[in-house]
Amino acid sequence: MTLSELLNYGKAARALYLSQPTLTFQIKSLEEAFGTKLFERNRQSVSLTEAGFAFRTYAQRVLDTVAEAKECLGEMHSRLHLRVSCGPVGQFVVLPAVIRALTANYPEFELEVCELTTEQQMERLTAGEVDALLMVPALPIPGMRFDPICEESLVAVLSRYSPLARRSAVSIYDLRNMGIIATSQKHCRFHQPFLHSLFAPFGITPRIVEAPQSCSVQHAYAAAGEGVAIATESMAACTFPDVVTLPFKEDLPKVELGLVSLAANVSPAMDIFRQIVLRQASVRARSKMLDVPGAYVRHASPAYVEREAS
Repeated sequence: MTLSELLNYGKAARALYLSQPTLTFQIKSLEEAFGTKLFERNRQSVSLTEAGFAFRTYAQRVLDTVAEAKECLGEMHSRLHLRVSCGPVGQFVVLPAVIRALTANYPEFELEVCELTTEQQMERLTAGEVDALLMVPALPIPGMRFDPICEESLVAVLSRYSPLARRSAVSIYDLRNMGIIATSQKHCRFHQPFLHSLFAPFGITPRIVEAPQSCSVQHAYAAAGEGVAIATESMAACTFPDVVTLPFKEDLPKVELGLVSLAANVSPAMDIFRQIVLRQASVRARSKMLDVPGAYVRHASPAYVEREAS
């Protein structure tokens, strides 16, 4: 294109920061590739052949397409887009506030939420197919960055028709003969070992009732009286039909939850998302400190749910 405009090999070579023999070679290679001469050259002048005139239109289209492709890819790289997957607390408790904050402050932010099992979360985060995991424990992922957000006490989730549902708290010894709802090993290799380690100090081997990893499905199992689910305290703020959420009498280990990403995943979208998550988690923590004892209620009242959501 440069040579067709200047019609002078020396000037075109200088404009392209090439040597004249290099430019001559490239033009000759182009002509050989198409099997036709594009330029006529003699000692006095350079001119386009008929084929050269025809090809110039296509050459401009090629250059325009390349420029459009560069612009498109540049926009994709710089746009605010993030793919996340959430644990139960992230999905039901924190994510709504995060989405509201993103919508209010960054309306152009594209947040893609994927519902995955723990094993899928680990695999896809490592493969770069998911950018962040929200409100999950620190997982054994190479190159992981873990931003701790909170420590959560454990609670029992059981059917409101259970005799235990009338109590204000439950003992772990009350569960020795009950089924304990747990995620299948293929979906999460950590859940069942964690439950065994939780019961072991009390001399109890839990009777595991395997269920899908979905928190809603496990709560449905509990509501049906198929067993007791053990969840984190924030889940008491969620309303699930026919379930009761009760604290434990014993001082059980707390679960640390946070934001997981790869340390190498650095982008404006990731920075904004991290800031929003940490800010919303801080607001929620202050709100919980103001709650009076007895937050573990059989049916969370609308006022309680509204306060937690805000």
